Order: sequence, then C-alpha cells, then structure tokens
Amino acid sequence: MAKEKPEIHSVIFDLGNVLLNFDAKKSALRFAEECGVNMTRAWEHFFTSQTEKAYTRGEITCREFYEHSLKVLKTPVDFKTFKHYWNDIFWENEGMDELLARLKKHYPLYLISNTNKMHFDYIKKNFRILRHFTRTFPSHEVGARKPDALIYERVLKAVRLKAEHTVFVDDKIEFIRGARAVGMYGIRFRNPEQLVRDLKKLDVKTA
Repeated sequence: MAKEKPEIHSVIFDLGNVLLNFDAKKSALRFAEECGVNMTRAWEHFFTSQTEKAYTRGEITCREFYEHSLKVLKTPVDFKTFKHYWNDIFWENEGMDELLARLKKHYPLYLISNTNKMHFDYIKKNFRILRHFTRTFPSHEVGARKPDALIYERVLKAVRLKAEHTVFVDDKIEFIRGARAVGMYGIRFRNPEQLVRDLKKLDVKTA
C-alpha cells in the first residue's frame, strides 16, 4: 500500500544559515583582537558556553551578558562597540525572500530560532525577511532551545497546530531530529533549490 502524503498546514523555519547567513567567527575574531585573547577563548565564551546558552534562553539580560563578557575577557569594551561586534555577522540568503513570499500565499509561516535579544532586535531592524511570518518564536522569548522538545511543543501549542500537519526546515540535522521526535516533518536545508524539491515531495505548494 502506498504511503499517504502528509497534509501540511504550515511551514516552520529556522533563521540562521537558512533565511540569513552568518559568520560567527567574524565576531569572535574581533573580540579576540580587541581583548587580547586567543580565538578559541573568545569562541568558547560567545558561542558554546553555558552563559551563551542562558542568554539564548532569555535567562539573563543583554546587559548581564555584556557585563559578564567583560569580566571573562578582562578587557573593557563599551556597549556600543560590543553590540557592533556581536551583531555585524549577518547577510541575506539569496532566494529565500522570494520563496517565503510564494509560500505565504498558501500557508501561515512561523519561525523557531536559537537566538538572543541583541541579534534578534538587530535582524528585525536591518532585514525585511521576518515580514513574511505570522509569528516568530526566538528561543530567548520561548525560554527553551532546539533541540529540546519543549520549544517545538510550545510553538505548536501557541499556534494551535498538530505536529503531523507541520514541516520544519533547519540546516542542522540535530534540530531536524528534535522536530521529528515530537511528530513534525523535517527538511534539512542546504539551498533554496533543494528546499523547493523537498517541499514538493510533501505536496507543499511553492508557487
């Protein structure tokens, strides 16, 4: 018996390296040079530490993250410079704005992203990509991070969707697996053309 195609009611996207590309090493290198620490030390603090994870869950404020970073790096950096180094890492992924415009003719679009308030505020101010979304769910507002089941479950509850009627698009396989674990369909993003092909396999309208 042929497997039935899913009935997709909504498409849910990741943000980083899907809608917008980013280069976190650019930020880490600037902090390393400014503060006189090695690149590994800066990278670990800003992108893999428990402090960074707490910040992306909204457990500490922007000011607390900034002040803690100064203590760790042992070098004063004014807040304006800090924000510039932290935020100036994004650029638009060509082709995704047009694809979202087509998709939203047929489906409500939602966003689930592991991000923090400084990055998200910067993106809202400097990029127009988020205008396509019915609602956005950055981790610092949800209070949970991918691939924790809690973030997917809270989003599904908030938008009143059943997991089996959604497809989640992310560039990281572990986050796709997290979505699939709660019953969502998952597509690993590589480029817009591949995404369109994979969406069509689920009978998602892309034109």
